[in-house]
Amino acid sequence: MNKIHRDSFPPNDPYINGPNKGRQKWRIAENSVLKEFNHDDTNFRTGKIIFNKNPSSEKWKNELIKIQGRKCCYCEKPINTGDLEHYRPKKAWQQFKGDPVERPGYYWLAYRWKNILLACKECNETKTKGNLFPIDGPRAFSPACNLNIENAILINPYEEEPTQSISYYKSDPISKNDRGRQTIDLLDLKNRNDLAAIRKDRYYIFSYAKFIVDAAEKGEIELCKADFLNLKEKIRISQKEKQPFAGMINENIKIGHL
Repeated sequence: MNKIHRDSFPPNDPYINGPNKGRQKWRIAENSVLKEFNHDDTNFRTGKIIFNKNPSSEKWKNELIKIQGRKCCYCEKPINTGDLEHYRPKKAWQQFKGDPVERPGYYWLAYRWKNILLACKECNETKTKGNLFPIDGPRAFSPACNLNIENAILINPYEEEPTQSISYYKSDPISKNDRGRQTIDLLDLKNRNDLAAIRKDRYYIFSYAKFIVDAAEKGEIELCKADFLNLKEKIRISQKEKQPFAGMINENIKIGHL
């Protein structure tokens, strides 16, 4: 996991025609949800509320792909398009796995840019993150609450530096503190079937390439110039933030495992 840098404001996407001409599409969707909740919150509290698709979803997804590359913001696995994931779940929340589902969720953040992340299906699905959103301390429960009162456990790579809490030993994620441990557990980052093997392959491919280049630079092996330059370029590209598992690779380099 590595820090992802994005603008504080979403891509401009206003309505071109009609009664809402000139107004941002996400804002209209949000106002509709708030109006419905204030009129009758029954469906929100029973889980029957249906949130319409974000009218700017495709534009937002394309922007996030451009920012972070085609990889999951949490596990760094390669993705094609990915899911727009709600950091704070919009419909309901759970403190820990196995706990009762509590409602309503963070309904007022359903269309907020800063609450949207681009993740793989496996990180986003019910058996991993789903409605899980553990908090250490008081929880925000309405639009009137300041979200800064929440000490969220789950690491948000769009808002903070993940390496303060998670490092790696080769291809295995290791925690530096309790937040790191709980994030690894919540997303099942260590042992997931769709993730562990390809992350391990990426580590060993990179380490072998680096070993060969280092040996060639020391004169310990002979390598034709074209192969040498090609390997050096692949090593350079693999460390760029938008590349899958770049966080894992760069953390290993930083602590001397590569």
